[in-house]
Amino acid sequence: MKIIPISLRMNKRSVRFYKIFLSYLLLVVFSLFAIGSVVYVNIISALQKEVEQVQLSNATQVRDTLDTRFRELQRIALLISSNPLLSPYQLSQYGYDSYQAVEELKKYHSSNSFIHNVILNYAASSAPAQRLFSATGVFEEAEFFRHIYRYAGWGHVPMREVIRSLNGPVIRPVETVLTSNGTQESQYATYLYPLPAYSGKPYGVVMFMLDAGMLQSLTEQLVSRPGAAFYLLDERGNTIFATSREQAGRGLPEADPGSIRLLTDSAGTDSASVHSLKGIKYSVIRQELTYNGWRLVTLVPASQLLEKVEQSRRLFGGIMLAVLAAGAATSFVLANSNYKKLRQLVQLFSDKKENGTPKEDGTTDELVYLSKAIRQLSGQESMMFKLNSKKGLIRENVLLSLFKNKTQAAEELEHSLELAEVKWEYGHFISVLLVIDDYASFQAAYSGSMQELFKFCMLNAAEELSMEMGRGYGVSMLDDRGIALVLNIRHSGDYKKQLQTFAENLQAFFHTYYKFTLSAGIGRLYEELGAVGDSYEEARKALHYRFITGNQAVLFYEDVQSRMNEQSARYPHEMEDRLLKSIRQGNMEEAENAVRLILLWIRSQAAAPEAAQLATIGLLHLLIKLSEEILPFSPDELYPDSLSLSPHHMETIDMLEKRMIGICRRMCEHVSGRKESRNVKLRDDILVFLQERYADSSLTLESIADHFEMSASYITRFVKDQTGYSLIRYLDLLRMDKAKQLLLSGSLNLSEITREVGYVDVSNFIRKFKKAEGVTPEQYRKLREKD
Repeated sequence: MKIIPISLRMNKRSVRFYKIFLSYLLLVVFSLFAIGSVVYVNIISALQKEVEQVQLSNATQVRDTLDTRFRELQRIALLISSNPLLSPYQLSQYGYDSYQAVEELKKYHSSNSFIHNVILNYAASSAPAQRLFSATGVFEEAEFFRHIYRYAGWGHVPMREVIRSLNGPVIRPVETVLTSNGTQESQYATYLYPLPAYSGKPYGVVMFMLDAGMLQSLTEQLVSRPGAAFYLLDERGNTIFATSREQAGRGLPEADPGSIRLLTDSAGTDSASVHSLKGIKYSVIRQELTYNGWRLVTLVPASQLLEKVEQSRRLFGGIMLAVLAAGAATSFVLANSNYKKLRQLVQLFSDKKENGTPKEDGTTDELVYLSKAIRQLSGQESMMFKLNSKKGLIRENVLLSLFKNKTQAAEELEHSLELAEVKWEYGHFISVLLVIDDYASFQAAYSGSMQELFKFCMLNAAEELSMEMGRGYGVSMLDDRGIALVLNIRHSGDYKKQLQTFAENLQAFFHTYYKFTLSAGIGRLYEELGAVGDSYEEARKALHYRFITGNQAVLFYEDVQSRMNEQSARYPHEMEDRLLKSIRQGNMEEAENAVRLILLWIRSQAAAPEAAQLATIGLLHLLIKLSEEILPFSPDELYPDSLSLSPHHMETIDMLEKRMIGICRRMCEHVSGRKESRNVKLRDDILVFLQERYADSSLTLESIADHFEMSASYITRFVKDQTGYSLIRYLDLLRMDKAKQLLLSGSLNLSEITREVGYVDVSNFIRKFKKAEGVTPEQYRKLREKD
């Protein structure tokens, strides 16, 4: 045998060395990339998200605070509008009424540190001069805007025009206002709330003077970093308030309305995003007040916000480069070590070279050389083996021909059976169909390859178990839902008992180990092989009865043959009426029970599956028609695949029952939702009625029930379900709350307070007050005055 010679130069490396080195290096790079990616995502990225989340949390806290403040302003304005001491008629008088108005406004002013001053102005009338009532005194309009609060470009005349056209609350941006007769400058935002709001024709306005310093201190945390800025914009994008912190060497981000509006439109709500403004990248956080839709925009230079993250990122990159360099050095050492061993192996073959053979120049790939040398030493070439057996394919064609009743010449059939190694040793034949129950779920649970593997297992298990009765040969069914078997029975005397045991054993095996169930359809027993096709059709018809019996059934054609002609299984109308009534009432449990009773009746009365399917079609059409009446969307949205609802596409009544109950549940949920919505509106109407009429001493349970066209017992029970208190108890609590307010005001005596809150008898009022508060009204007033 001739050996390929080679001359080696140990001081010169071939391409194989570099391939080995590159493989080690790639392994290091990939490992480093994988580990580095995990570290970056879990540490660097998490650190960046934490920094952004802290800034977002601070912005959210500012938003929630502003939301609360402006809701308090709305509440104060509503309280002022309902305060009888601050009504237009009451304030049209001079003297003590004006003093009372000032005292009342002081209370509202002191309840909110956000307010610098609160001014009540009924300037919607045509009177040439109006008075302004504030927490600091009563002023003429001209005097107020000339000496008390002097605005630049705004006064009592423009204010009147604004009030007459005012529909909802508006705010003037933070601006410089001269106070103390023009000797002192202050920054205020003026918030005007019309009385009443959103009416289109206000008769006055509540002016809240908001201190810009409070806004400044509230947002100080958001602009703590150099170059950061904060903007409060109204619903039209106009700047109400802006603050920033200057960064050394850079200008501040200017509050250009177009730029800021662009940022608010492009940035996501409650999230941080990066945008460029005048060449500088900013982390932008956009928030929105739920109360009035105003927007809060926080700008922080990305370099400032993520400074620590950038430092960590640079340190991480340096460590990665150092590790990569160390890995490259290690790869070189390992590659060199393995290459030396390979060269030594090649040297063993090279030492056996024959004289006169050309020498190798040292660049030949060592593995190529070794491969050629080993092939020459062995003298063998690898060979491929070809498939030479078609026995399985021939057997499948023979069995399918028998099932389809395709006639073949006796000699041709005998030859095909011999090639397929199919032997019929006994004189009785029968067809058995084994199908997988709930085939749609089976397909969804397993991949195509797993499905084929399970069917192959079914075929092998069935053929093996059939050896106990004789012989059996199977093939996959034409609709691919299971397998079809031809059984050659040894003893026909008790063949039904044998087949029952055979089918039950298969069912138990696959249900125990593979968690899916099988049903079996069995035709009649024949003595001729040519009748296998007839037995197959009978087995298929027997399987139709699975619609009535349910899954995991063993069905003999002989047992169901006598029931095939029955075509009616109409259920009583009373059941249908019960179902419709329960759905229209939104009673889900009752509707489900009604569906189950109807289908149970159909199952018990229908002898043929066709009769059961006909009855269920009528029920299904009834439900779909009712869903068109009840649901606000098309019934097709319940099940987009309309064929999936057809009884002809359902394997069993149990599967159809689940679908029907699903439709009923959706309709009941919709009906219940509408009822709940109506209950909420009714509750609100009743509570508003009580708040408006609590001072009416003639108000009784019967009069309230008559107003809402209800019985007294029902409206009492309804209010208790909604509030936790009976109607009269809720009315008493409402009156007591108002009485406590009047007691603290000190302006009314006990008799007047009794009448104001809707009681006639003072002693009755005192008794109820003491029961609710534990003290008499006078004791309550004295205790609170001491506090």
